[in-house]
Formats: sequence, structure tokens, C-alpha cells
Amino acid sequence: MHRLAAAMLVVLCCCCLFLATQQQLQPAAGGNRASPSCIPHERDALLAFKHGVTSYPGGVLSSWRRDGRHAEQDCCRWRGVRCSNRTGHVHELRLGSGGTFPPVNLAGQISPSLLALDHLEHLDLSGNDLAGPTGRLPEFLGSLKNLKYLDLSSIPFYGGLPPQLGNLSRLQYLNLMGGTNSTDLSWLTHIPSIQYLNLDGVDLSTVADWPRVMNMLPSLRALHLSGCSLASANQSLPHLNLTNLEELDASLNSFHHPMVTSWFWNITSLRFLDLSRTSMYGQFPDALGDMTSLQVLDLSSNYYYYHDDDKNMRSMITNLKNLCNLEVLILEWTLLYGDVAELFRNLPRCSPNKLQELYLGSNHLTGMLPRWIGQFMSLVVLDLGLNYITGHVPYEIGKLSNLTLLDLSINKLDGTITEEHFASARSLQYIDLSYNALKIEISSDWQPPSTLEFVSFASCQMGPLFPGWLQWNVSIACLDISSAGIADRLPQWFFDAFSNVEIMNISNNQLNGTLPADMGSMSLRELDLSSNKLTGQIPTLPPNITYLDLSNNLFSGLTGRSVVGSANLEMLSLFSNRLTGLIPESFCKFQQLFVLDLSNNFLEGEPPLCLGVTESMGFVALSNNSLSGKFPSFLQNLTNVLFLDLSWNKFSGRLPMWIGSLTLLRVIRLSHNKFFGSIPMNITNLSCLQYMDLNNNKISGSLPIYLSNLKFVKNTSMMGCSDSNATILTLLNSLSMVWKGQELNYGSIKRILDTSMTSIDLSSNDLTGEIPEEIVVLDALVNLNLSRNHLTGVIPKKIGEMQSLQSLDLSRNMLSGEIPATLSNLTFLSYLELSYNDLTGRIPSGVQLDTLYAEYPSMYIGNVGLCGHPLQNNCSSEGHAPKQGGLGRTEEGYGIPFFYLGLGCGFVVGTWIAFGVLLFKRKWRIACFRLSDKLYDKAYVVVTTWARARQTQTD
Repeated sequence: MHRLAAAMLVVLCCCCLFLATQQQLQPAAGGNRASPSCIPHERDALLAFKHGVTSYPGGVLSSWRRDGRHAEQDCCRWRGVRCSNRTGHVHELRLGSGGTFPPVNLAGQISPSLLALDHLEHLDLSGNDLAGPTGRLPEFLGSLKNLKYLDLSSIPFYGGLPPQLGNLSRLQYLNLMGGTNSTDLSWLTHIPSIQYLNLDGVDLSTVADWPRVMNMLPSLRALHLSGCSLASANQSLPHLNLTNLEELDASLNSFHHPMVTSWFWNITSLRFLDLSRTSMYGQFPDALGDMTSLQVLDLSSNYYYYHDDDKNMRSMITNLKNLCNLEVLILEWTLLYGDVAELFRNLPRCSPNKLQELYLGSNHLTGMLPRWIGQFMSLVVLDLGLNYITGHVPYEIGKLSNLTLLDLSINKLDGTITEEHFASARSLQYIDLSYNALKIEISSDWQPPSTLEFVSFASCQMGPLFPGWLQWNVSIACLDISSAGIADRLPQWFFDAFSNVEIMNISNNQLNGTLPADMGSMSLRELDLSSNKLTGQIPTLPPNITYLDLSNNLFSGLTGRSVVGSANLEMLSLFSNRLTGLIPESFCKFQQLFVLDLSNNFLEGEPPLCLGVTESMGFVALSNNSLSGKFPSFLQNLTNVLFLDLSWNKFSGRLPMWIGSLTLLRVIRLSHNKFFGSIPMNITNLSCLQYMDLNNNKISGSLPIYLSNLKFVKNTSMMGCSDSNATILTLLNSLSMVWKGQELNYGSIKRILDTSMTSIDLSSNDLTGEIPEEIVVLDALVNLNLSRNHLTGVIPKKIGEMQSLQSLDLSRNMLSGEIPATLSNLTFLSYLELSYNDLTGRIPSGVQLDTLYAEYPSMYIGNVGLCGHPLQNNCSSEGHAPKQGGLGRTEEGYGIPFFYLGLGCGFVVGTWIAFGVLLFKRKWRIACFRLSDKLYDKAYVVVTTWARARQTQTD
């Protein structure tokens, strides 16, 4: 026994010694830690790949080098490279911009040297600029036979996808998202093991059999075909092989057929389905109710514009009650109509209910919210905004304790909102009840159970007192209580409680009083207090503010302190206040300013020259002040300006030649000033100009022929005339213009730019000469006003080619000749004014001109030579008007001055003729004097006799 025990002890010791030895040798047998280096020829291949990369910011490939320490030569330790722990071969190359930190941003080309990496299984080069000089996806990548993962997404390739990629028979993951195209996808059928396929953005418009190809990939689990220009999805598949498919994204295509005819409704394994923006119409298919694995369903923005509204509108009659796994349902912008309560009845009612996000906004839902809405206890997001829902907001909505976002904005809700609506809303962060007929009655002492971050009660009744309960919501980042009927002063706690607010809108109320002297401690980025009754000085602004609108108030002062620390300001709107004095030079600190609107104030003097340092400025409005001096020279540096309004001021002098350097200018208004001289020739360099108003100045000279070179008022391509900061332009004040003989408000600046409203107004100046025939090439011009000048000559005969004209005013000039017959071709013309000229001849016939005369019967008045219908003056047989007519000019025209001139000349000539005869004919002279003596004697006798008779009657 002792011997046996001793033997067993010896064996046990040997086993322990062997295991210990193996444990020490283990690191040497595997991994990079014991490998002296990677395979030499693979290291050379990686270095050759680096040689093809011309730029790698941040030194992301700086560790890839042959010289240096032993560890630096080991390519398995290079960034983005992973080797086999067993063989040392390079298995993975991870250089995608999304998979590393900091992100990789390589530029150059993909080197064929990668073919030396025979054991490469994972290649990720996504998001880099590696298209190379050809811009084509390299065909040689199809020779990396061991690849299982290939991600070339967001590399700016163009051209076709190489079919050689079909040689990658072991591939399981393929992401080619980008801007390439393909006419044949049959090569995909040679990759039977593929599980993830992403072709987002690849143009497949010519691939009609794409469903058949995808159906031959039975291992496919995720298929992404968003934005591929696919023409239809109603192909017939006799047998469905995609039994493993879990994700399908076919969004942003144009199928243009009924939704129920699509082929993929029988794929019951789907968990994620995105068919948004596919232009499918009609009812939702009944088969949707059988897709019980669905977790995310997005059918948003799915409609197609037909004249038949029945094809557009759809109701949720499909029963979704069995979709117990559904977590996200997105049906916004799907033209849903019907009762909102009925829709909720068709939603999953499983226990537990997993529905977390419900997006039904921007539809045509009607009816009232059901009181049992509180049964959807898992809801985190509820979006019903922009519908036609009526009635009260049920108190039960406050039972949704997990709700973080509630959007009921832009409906027809009414009633009162109280604390009870938020009793159990412990998670609520975002609430939008704006633009409803709701009354908010919440006690000033009430403290909400949740931490609100976004609050919008715009156009809800909250006043007249400022809502005090908001002071307890110190975490609010965005607050909109505009048009809320508040007629109060800002409370003392206002700026402390809202010190964290970044976006604030309290416009269109009746706020009064003053702002605090210093707002520098606030976090505001956007502040809109417009259309109130605030007075006093504009205070020191918050340091991070980018958007400030204090327009339509009663502010009277603006000092240098107002701009302290606000160098990031992009929009400053102070129009319609009572600001006086000079424009402060401290405004020059706004280096990022895009909008400067100081119009409709009492500012005077010359604008500071230093404003030219704000080169990013795109909107300058200084109208309706008392500003003076020459054309502001600081504008010369504003090469990005889109809108310039200097009207209704006291500016004078000539228009500068450098005005042509403002090549992005879309709107220029210089009316009601004292500018003189001719229009600069290089104004035609303003290739984006669509609205020019120079009326009521002293512009002289002839109407320049080169105005016909203005590109925007011709139907030509306007590349490069973009509307930067379009969101800001939407919020700007409206633009008025002389239209149809009167000054009308044409809407927002954004509307002018979007509708390409084109107008030229040179009225009430001193222009002379003829209207150039070349002006008719401005075939996109909508409004042309040349009235109240001294233009002569004839109206251009081809004026009918200006097919876009809606308003034409040539009145109060000295135009002559006949009215061109082509004028009746202007089918869009809705206003014509030719009065007080010297036009002659027969008026052209046409329904359009007759309709205009019926609406504006004075359009021909003051032209004595016009005749024919619709006037009462008949034309002579020769086709000319009679010399006399009933359309004589009034004192407002030019006929009366000529009459007096002729009368004076006739008097002078007649007097000298009579005087000359008496001077040279002696007998005539003696006879004339005798006649005058006799007449005098007779008059004397008559007067004396009448006087004596009068005296006798008196006595």
C-alpha cells in the first residue's frame, strides 16, 4: 500500500509539473504577444496600401512603418490591424470612419496590394475618401476569396458595381451604401451565405427583377434598399425563400402603386420594416395584422398625388391587435383619416403592452381622444400633432407614467388643462399643446412631478398674468408661450428660473415694462420677444445668443453694452421700435451676423464703415429711417448679401460701380431716396437678382439696354443662387411692393425667394429715351413699372413675348405710336396702365384687354389719339383716330401745358401782326386812332347821361 501511494504521489507530481510547463508555454504558442512579427509579405502589402493613401489626418497610420523599434515593425500591433492569434496572418483591417475613435478620414485610393492578404476576412474602409483617380469601385476586391465582412459604404465611388464581387462566396456582410449604380444584380446569387446586404443609395432604377434576386438569398437577415430609385414592389414571387429576413428597409423609393400589391407582406419573420416615402397609396393590407414578429413598423410619408382623393386617403381598418411585439409604430404623413378612437381600438392591446412609440402626426384624424388611452402604459412617445382632433384632453392621459414626449399641437382641442392632466406623468420631458383652443389653468404653487425640458403652449390661453408655475421648471431648455394672452410684466424670478433656457419665444403678447439691465448670465441662444410693449434700453445680451428678435416693441435706446459678449449673434431684428441716434459701432463685433434688420426706427447719420467686417451678412434692412450720406461703402465687402433694403431714407449720390460685385444679391430696394445719375452698367453682374426697386429717386439717363442681360428674370438655370439660412429668412418681416398700382404686402422674404417673384420698378425717376426692344427677353419678369418718367418712342412691338408679366405700368410718360397687338398675348396679365402718354391708333382687340379695361377703365385715359373698342371714339376709315376726342388730358397730364404754350405763342404772333400793320400803313393808323376817339366819345356820353339820370332819381 505504501508503495502504491508513493507511486501515485510521483505520478501526481509529474502531472502538476507538466501542467505548469504547459501554462508557461501557452503564451508562446498563440497571439500577438509572443509572435515576433506579422508575416513579412503581409506587412509589405499593408505598407503598399499606406503608400496609396495620400492623407491620413490625426496620424492614424503613423504607426504603420518598417523602421523603428521591434514592436513598431509588428504590423499586428498597427492601428486598425488584427491578426490571427494562432498563425499571425492578418485577418481584419478596420479603418472605417465609424468604427474607430478618433474617426479615420483617409484620402487616396485602395491599393491592389491588399490581394497579398490571403487570409483577410474582415475589411472595413467605410466613410473614407478612397475613390482614387478613377472613382470606380475596384474590381480586384472580388479576388479576396476569404472575405466574410466587406464595408465600403460612404466612399464616393460612382459608376457600376463590379460583378466580380460575386466571387466572394464566403461573404456574410456586404455594405456598399453610396452613389454607385447597377443594371444587373444577378452576381449576388453567387453569395448564398450573405446575411446582411446594404445597397442604400445605389441606383437600381433599371433593375426590374430585384425581388427575384433577393428571393434567391435564403440566408439573408437584413436587406437595406433605401433610396435606390426602385420603380415598383408589386412583382409576383411564386415561392418566398426569405424565411430568415428580419430587417427590410425599402424607404425613399417611388413605387407608385397600391400598398396591398407589394410582395413582402407575407414575410412573417420581419422584425423591422421601413417603407416610408415610397409613394404607395390605398389601404393598409390585412396581411399586416399577421406579421406578429414586427417590432418596428414605419409607413410614414406614404402617399402619391392623384387627382382622385380616394386613392390618397386611407383609414386604419387593419387590425393590429395581434402585433404583441410591436414597439414602434410610425404612421405620420400617411393621409390617415377617420376617428382617432377607432384607430386606437385597432392597436395592440396585449398584456403586457410593448408599444412604446406611436407617431400619428400630420394626418387627417378626427374625433375625440378616448378616455381609456391610459391603458397604453408602456407608451414613451405619443405624437398626434397636426390633425383635426376635437374635444377635451382626457385626464387619463396623465396616467401614462412612462411618457416622455406628448405632442397634441395644431389640432382643434378645447377645454381646460389643469394639474390633474400631469398627476402621474413622472417621466414627461417634452410637451407641445400649441395652436389649440386650450386654456391653461395651473396654480402658481404647483410643482410638476417630472423634469420638463421642452414646453410649448403657443396660442393657448395662459394670461393675463404671467404663469407662475413655470418658475419651478428650472430644467427647461426650450420655452414657447407666444400668443398666449399674457398682459403682464416679466416677474422678478424670470431670469433666475430660466437661466438654463436656450430657446425662448414669448412673442405676440402684451408684455410691458423693461428688461433687466444685464442678461449676461443667461444661457439663451435664441430669444424672441417681438410684438410686445416692452420699453426702455436694450440690455446686455447673453454671451451665447445667436438669434435675437425684439421687433415691434417700444425700445428707445441701444448702447454699446447691449452687444457685450455676443460675438456669435447671427440674427438681430430690431425693426419697428423707437430707436434714435446713430447705429452703434459696437455692432461691428457681430462677426457671424447674417441678418441685420433696423428698419422702421428713427436712426440717423451714416452707417458705420466697420460693418463691412461682417462678411457673412446676407440680409440688410435699414429702411424707413433718416439715414443719410452716400451709398453705404461697407456694403462693398458683403459679397454674400442676398437682401438689401435702404428705402425711405435720405441717401444721395450716384450708385457705385462696385454694386456689381454683390453677385448673390436677390432683392435690392433703394426707393424713396435721393440717388441720381445713371444705372451702373455692371448691375448685370447680379446674376441672381430677381427684385429691383429704384422708384422715387432722381435716376436719369436712358433705360439701359444691358438690363436685358439680367439672368434671373429670364427663364434660365440659376445655379449658385441658393437660399442659405432659409429657416431664418422664414421668420423675417414681410416685404411690400407697388403692385397693380398700389403698395401691397407680398408676404415674407422667404416667399419672395421661393416663388421667384421677379420685379423691376424704376418709376418716378428722370429716365429719358426709348424703351429698348431687347427688354422683351426678360420672359420671367412678373412686374414691370416704368411709370412717371420721361420715356419717349414706341412700346416694344414684341412685348407679348414677356409671357410671365402680370403687372405692366407705363403710364405718365411721353410714349407714342400704336399699342402693340402682341400685348393681347399676355395671358397672365392682370394689371395694365398706359394712361397719360401720346399713344395713337386703334386699340388691339382681345378678351384679355377687354377684361382689364372692365376692371381698370382709366388704363387708356390721357391718350387723345386712341380709338376703337372699348372707347367711344370711332376710328376713321384710314385707321387713324380723329383729331378730337373725349380722352383729353387733365391737369395731371401733359396736354394742358402744351395748350397754354400754343395760346401764348398765338397771342404774341397776333399782337405783332396787328402792331406791324399800324406801324407801316399810315392811313390805317390814322383810321384806327379816329375810331378809338369816336368810341371814347360815345362811351363818355353814355356814362354821363346815366350818371345825371341817377342823380335826378335820388333827389
